[in-house]
Amino acid sequence: MASTTGNKLNITVWGESHSPEIGITIKGLPKNLTIDMEEVQRFLDRRKGGQNAYSTKRAEADTPFIQSGMTGLDNEGGRRAVTTGGDVTALFYNSNVRKGDYDEMKYIPRPSHADYTSYAKYGDEKDRSGGGMFSGRLTLPLCFAGAVCMQYLRTFGIDIFAHVASIGNIQDETFELTNPVKESIGKDFPVLNADTGAKMVEFMTACANEGDSVGGTIECAVTGLPAGIGEPLYDSMESVISHMIFGVPAVKGIEFGSGFKVSTMKGSECNDPFIIKDGKVATETNNSGGIQGGITNGMPVIFRVALKPTPSIYKEQRTVNMKELTETTLSLKGRHDPCIVPRAVPCIEAVSAIAITDLFLQSGLAASKEEKIAGGGIGSLRVEIDALDEKIAALMARRMEAASRIAMEKSKSGLPIKNPEREQIVLTHVADVAGGEKGEYVKEVYKKLIEETTIYEEAIWEKKKLC
Repeated sequence: MASTTGNKLNITVWGESHSPEIGITIKGLPKNLTIDMEEVQRFLDRRKGGQNAYSTKRAEADTPFIQSGMTGLDNEGGRRAVTTGGDVTALFYNSNVRKGDYDEMKYIPRPSHADYTSYAKYGDEKDRSGGGMFSGRLTLPLCFAGAVCMQYLRTFGIDIFAHVASIGNIQDETFELTNPVKESIGKDFPVLNADTGAKMVEFMTACANEGDSVGGTIECAVTGLPAGIGEPLYDSMESVISHMIFGVPAVKGIEFGSGFKVSTMKGSECNDPFIIKDGKVATETNNSGGIQGGITNGMPVIFRVALKPTPSIYKEQRTVNMKELTETTLSLKGRHDPCIVPRAVPCIEAVSAIAITDLFLQSGLAASKEEKIAGGGIGSLRVEIDALDEKIAALMARRMEAASRIAMEKSKSGLPIKNPEREQIVLTHVADVAGGEKGEYVKEVYKKLIEETTIYEEAIWEKKKLC
């Protein structure tokens, strides 16, 4: 099975759930792009099964073996690799396969799986065990391509992140449409509200114990995209993202911005008024989800994806024998996810990164920085540092504004602006977050930041007194 998509960035995925290997070839990545392979592996590990009570018990190494397109690799993938400009091909070997689990079901389709439609189209030509070419296992190579694309996009200050928005009827908080914050997502379980996440885990575990499954939604945000990305009509930003999103099994719907809610609004409520913010055109609201006319407007691109319950359940279900054309029942065996949503979070991030990279390359806006990347590893890293500096500067400014508001509240209550005990807590925390030997250096930077923030607060207060 070969499945190919993309224009400037082109990917081909192949393999099946229980074939010896699965893989992907990526065409169109720029030359001399430095890739942190350990970061790639950490991203792949987020979609792994066998790690908790609400995922499949099938456990695989999920280690990419690079066949072409990258240098600087050892046999285990190495720490960093550099793209050569040629096609990047990665293989993943399937070791924990159990085809025997599906022998009795060769002609008995699992309800809501692709077994029947695959048989109708291909007959016995394709292996359907474990879902075959339609299996969620094929999201692994997609996640590899997405992880690489996310590192590329980050050099331009573009970031992609998602969280579990709901499991069944349990709803998480939602992103602020004009200002989604990556750091608000929990590390242990990807939600914005930890208490809600605990309820979700409890519910998914209960479904697993009952032999049943449950679906949910994922909310994804893309920040840092400049205005002007996307093509009118069929290569619009929504079209290309949606096209890739539906390559993730179990996806049944997608909505951008305020989504279907806009159908209940008046134009005066739905329209996003234009404003000038930080010297740039922006919108006061973001019901459009950062896209108008299929083209980005510079605001965060935000969308939500609906995923159905895993169709593989252990409860008895009605089905048919396709060969004998008789009705029968089926109780599944094997290893299945009672809820695919948490493992699908990195998959949604990955396919979004692939779609956005393709459109970004088509736009031509990357050309000037591409020249730096093409110049070698140092140029690529400098582009990444430039993007990081922009984010750090913006976050520092926001921190100073927030601190100044605290200073104003303190002044009203007659409290001193400086709080040495609180400052020490902050310094210890940032050193721990940075970790290792970098921690002490980050701590020193923060000391200077706190010092300059205090000077800023005092200046603001003096201006207020003069007024």
